[in-house]
Amino acid sequence: MNTPPEQQCISHEAQPYGCRALLWLLLFALTIRWGYALGIYAAMADGGLVVADGHGFLEDARKFVGLVQSGRLQPSEWIGVNTGIMPLFSWILALHVAAFGDHAPLAFVMSQGLIDSGTCLLVFGIAATLSPRLAMPSAIAAAINPTSIVLAGLVYTDTIFVFFIAIMLLGAVRWIKTPTLKWALIAGLGIGGAALTRIMIAPWVPFLCVFLLAVQTWQRHMTLRKIGHVAAIGAIFCLCIAPVALRNIVYYDTWALTSQSGYHFAYWIVPLIKEAKDGTPWEKTVAQLQKKERSQRTGAVNNFEASVAARRIGEEALKDLGYAAIAKAWINGAVINMASPALVTSPPVSQLPRTGFFATAGSTPIEKIFNFVFRSDNRLFAMLLIAGAMGVAVVRIVQLVGFVALIRQASVACVLVLTFWMLYVLAVNGPIAAPKYRLPMEPVLCILTGAGFVAIREWWRRRRRAATA
Repeated sequence: MNTPPEQQCISHEAQPYGCRALLWLLLFALTIRWGYALGIYAAMADGGLVVADGHGFLEDARKFVGLVQSGRLQPSEWIGVNTGIMPLFSWILALHVAAFGDHAPLAFVMSQGLIDSGTCLLVFGIAATLSPRLAMPSAIAAAINPTSIVLAGLVYTDTIFVFFIAIMLLGAVRWIKTPTLKWALIAGLGIGGAALTRIMIAPWVPFLCVFLLAVQTWQRHMTLRKIGHVAAIGAIFCLCIAPVALRNIVYYDTWALTSQSGYHFAYWIVPLIKEAKDGTPWEKTVAQLQKKERSQRTGAVNNFEASVAARRIGEEALKDLGYAAIAKAWINGAVINMASPALVTSPPVSQLPRTGFFATAGSTPIEKIFNFVFRSDNRLFAMLLIAGAMGVAVVRIVQLVGFVALIRQASVACVLVLTFWMLYVLAVNGPIAAPKYRLPMEPVLCILTGAGFVAIREWWRRRRRAATA
């Protein structure tokens, strides 16, 4: 049977790169990440790989390994010794501790480099689904993406989480284009792995399932089989979180999946909303709420009970702040998340002596940002921050061009699911702003970068042809 010329063109264009090109892409991304991690380690040892929450993660992993080796690990602790985080990251980090001992931080970030290089290949696949010519530019953007490189060099949950997010997005867009059980299962696998790493994915699952069904209804392609595909996505998610939920119900009498949400709400979200409302510094509100929580504490409580108590105190404080302050805090957080350069997260820069952003004075968000950038008590940090922000601004312009190009050229449903994912990340992060919290959006942002690059390149070529005609 002869293939129509237009389908021949599409087939030829759909696979412009062979396995060798993808292998070179993987090696290119891996070389950058390993080179960065080894350079940081050579300069700062473990202090350049383990920062902030990473110290607690590493301590938990060592405790877990110690309990396993001594045979004293309790049944409730197989899910993890820290009820504040999901278990997959803990298990992976514990394996590195067991295998590499004191060298676990370096071994872990080297593994993360490989995982994040795999994310670049997934970005290639997502972009190829939208338009084959975007695949390699988007994947190269992912390979050289500073946010991904820096965070892959730190003992954090984010890089592993984003790997599964990329799997989920690949499965979702492929299912939209070709709704088969294979792609539904891949999307479910991505969601399940992401949920076992960070629970922030949970509210996204019902939204995605409803969206996928709505697309099929809108296209008038709805069948019972496709409903079954979407149900499989939800079932995989439920099966993945079931052991955690069962542990918490049996041992802690709660349906909550982690004991972190109350602390996060009371000591991050509420203080930042108050700061947006009246300029009260974040750390001052935190100190007040912590003092109130301690004064109301009666007897010994487990982590989940303490989280509930913290949430109650946060809810009481929130009543006086109003919806306008909440909206303002969310907008401030979204703008800063999108504008902050990854450079400030890299330990050689982040550990320069200075006042942190949340502790910087300012009666308004604009004044706070101005003081942080232009009145920093470390001139080198300020210069690096300004240079990084200028680079981010240029990239955002390219991405805006790419977004417009995608709307015109790619599947509307595919573009919508990627757009909704970015909006979801901004909504969940709320007023908490840092490049770290932007990372789950980076697979989509890299595709927008690739699309913008292709659109600008084609515009430039047309202009040159017109000039020489």
